[in-house]
Amino acid sequence: MLCSLAGPRVVIVTKSAIYSRGLVLAGLVLALTGCADEGSPPTAEQRETGRTAGFDIALMYTTEVEGYAAAAGGSGVYGDAGYQQIYASTKGDDLRLTVERGTLDATSCAALPVPGAEPVDARVQCTPDGDGWVRAAGDRQEYAVTRGDLLVRVNGLTAVAGPDLVRSAAKQARPITSEEFEELYPADEARPGETVERGDITGDNAPNNDVGAGG
Repeated sequence: MLCSLAGPRVVIVTKSAIYSRGLVLAGLVLALTGCADEGSPPTAEQRETGRTAGFDIALMYTTEVEGYAAAAGGSGVYGDAGYQQIYASTKGDDLRLTVERGTLDATSCAALPVPGAEPVDARVQCTPDGDGWVRAAGDRQEYAVTRGDLLVRVNGLTAVAGPDLVRSAAKQARPITSEEFEELYPADEARPGETVERGDITGDNAPNNDVGAGG
């Protein structure tokens, strides 16, 4: 299986079978599948960091959309136990990727709010779209798709992002790699919930105000 290094990714598969009475050439099969980004799965330490932050690292997904980049501080807990990543653009708008355990049907779809939509009490409109759902509420449009027991959603401002962009972003969303996790939560920074040690704090948590010689 070969993947192009630039431009649209195309997988070319050639099958051939040799039989005792002849050669059967099974033709070329072209599939626009794309190659999964190479990377290591999150480590045990990174999974623990996710739990400390309040979410299961299995919910950490990422996506790539031209013109948008992960917003600083935009990665974290969504709802009770979900995960959210916010992507910002230079135009001032954002995309919101949310992942949580669950599914959607005609009943639950309308009851699930669209994150960031204004007004907050806007009615959610749902339209089935193959294996996903096109959702709209207030000023935002969202696309939702299930991946096993996970519900993956991407939404953005209707006037800027539009349905095709959020659909593509949701369908391309994939689990985060160890390297991508490290970019969001560097190992040399304090983890969520960790205490930062200070040199002027003593064992009883009172500041150490001792003045050294000459001070």
